[in-house]
Amino acid sequence: MDLAFCVDNIRSFDGDKGLSNKQIGVLRGGGKKTVSPIFNKIKSRSFVFFLLFCISSGLYAQFDPMFSQNMFNHLNTNPGYAGNSGKMNVVLMNRNQWTGLEGAPVTTVAGADAALNLFGKKFGVGLEVMNDDIGFFNNLMIRLSFARRYLLGEGELGIGISTGILSQSFDGSGVVIPESDYHDPNDPQIPTEKISGFTPDFGLGAFYQGPNWYAGAGIQHLFAPEPNFQDEFYVYVHRSLFLTGGYLINLEERNFDLEPSIFFRQGGGSWQADLNVNLHFREKYWAGLTYRYQDAVVLLAGLNLKNGIRAGYSYDITISKLSNSSSGSHEIMIGYSFDLNINKKKKRYKSVRFL
Repeated sequence: MDLAFCVDNIRSFDGDKGLSNKQIGVLRGGGKKTVSPIFNKIKSRSFVFFLLFCISSGLYAQFDPMFSQNMFNHLNTNPGYAGNSGKMNVVLMNRNQWTGLEGAPVTTVAGADAALNLFGKKFGVGLEVMNDDIGFFNNLMIRLSFARRYLLGEGELGIGISTGILSQSFDGSGVVIPESDYHDPNDPQIPTEKISGFTPDFGLGAFYQGPNWYAGAGIQHLFAPEPNFQDEFYVYVHRSLFLTGGYLINLEERNFDLEPSIFFRQGGGSWQADLNVNLHFREKYWAGLTYRYQDAVVLLAGLNLKNGIRAGYSYDITISKLSNSSSGSHEIMIGYSFDLNINKKKKRYKSVRFL
């Protein structure tokens, strides 16, 4: 990660350039988009980055948390997915990123979506609550998704919009300002207590599900919201683009299904791509492997039960320079799918035995 902590709650897609979070802290300067770093120690190989950060007029990087098991929760990045399966789906995911690194991201998301038939037309609705802790920041996002679903060719297209609230807080009580000629311990631009702000948030998305393939595109933070902390503490959340696609290869004679997929994210001047392949056995067990460009190799495994419950686990093996400070990332997923039957007519019985 280029920066471990930032006033914009940024996450970088790149390596840490040899810096640990104990060596670097980031606080906003006087300009609206100026970031001034604070170093406890400046090593010789880090001095170039120190100079670059000091003269930089802007800094942008990833805001949205990443998930290795993204193929099991498309609603998180694409409101057009709502109602895609035709069932009621509930998903709970928890991710502990970069274990062993102080202040590393910990993200929990709970979401549900369902298909509806209103006035003879197909729709989908979804609700998601996500809590993300990273460094001095905490982000709480609540999103409601609504999608209109269309039959298109042999598949179905969902076009959706999401609306919700983004609440962000910054705990300034944990900030440590080194004693030196270059730092002011009473800098008015540095909060010394916990402050918070919130803002409306919107997103758009389209998701197509074919007989054996799918593709989707979603945009989060459509209007680049700005949580209203206070005038002198400006936080900007950039738009994020997500692209995904997958194809199911049936190997019925061997009881195996092979499903390669790709997941691409871009935001804040950075991009990242996951190349994944999952192997399904008898529609009950699955295992997979993901390569995340210049970041990690991911091992995945899980199972599907007949009662609609599914569970999965993934472990990220860090291959960037963060491997010097972290033992990897852990993620668990639990889901449940069932038929609502809310669109079916109630059965009527003529026998007096059924009242």
